[in-house]
Amino acid sequence: MLCSPPPTGYSNIRWSIVIRCRNGGRGRVTLLGDAAHPMYPIGSNGGSQAVLDARVLARCLATYDDQESALAAYEEERRPATSELVLAHRALPVDETVTLVTERAPGGFTEIGDVLAEEELAAMAGAQRRISDADVRALNERESWSV
Repeated sequence: MLCSPPPTGYSNIRWSIVIRCRNGGRGRVTLLGDAAHPMYPIGSNGGSQAVLDARVLARCLATYDDQESALAAYEEERRPATSELVLAHRALPVDETVTLVTERAPGGFTEIGDVLAEEELAAMAGAQRRISDADVRALNERESWSV
């Protein structure tokens, strides 16, 4: 798998899984879910994208004559949407938030509300919702597939 280097200014190796991969598969092998488009482990993104990937993959396998063409079509269809989502997740302030929480509560905490203000929590939730909700809306507006 060929992956790009971390984004400029990206210094926290703890989240190295968000390095974007350029190619998901080769020949009769492909990837889906987090293996194909790793994202921060928040908001059930990996699971949600795996379900969407599986849906497209099943349709492609059912409608193409050969597996290699089906897998290539699946990757071609999913790559733009998942690339956009991965890049949007890179813009979330996850590393900054982890650093802030570590500084404010070096010994740990029981309630996140004791460490981050309501406004900080609301801003993070809003940013995540803006990314996730667009994908949910697109999925719900899409015509159902059958083969």
